[in-house]
Amino acid sequence: MTAPSRNRRQEIAASRKRAQAEIVVPREVPMSRMFIDCRDYPSEKNCTVAISADTKKELVDAAVQHAVAVHGHHDSPQLRDQLATMIKTQ
Repeated sequence: MTAPSRNRRQEIAASRKRAQAEIVVPREVPMSRMFIDCRDYPSEKNCTVAISADTKKELVDAAVQHAVAVHGHHDSPQLRDQLATMIKTQ
């Protein structure tokens, strides 16, 4: 078997460079997600919603929106503190 020609070696090298340039590195994600599950806190609505997120802020913000829209709570620092205590990890 003969060695590849100079042009072929250059083509192979260029192809490898293109392949390396196209590699997409995903953003870092914590090993476990945080969640709040309404089923753990029975209410008159018998809510079965579970909300998850990668950050505490994101999760609390989404949980506040849910608590206000579905359960009739008012957004307050006390509600946010209470919801933060309900966070679990998967």
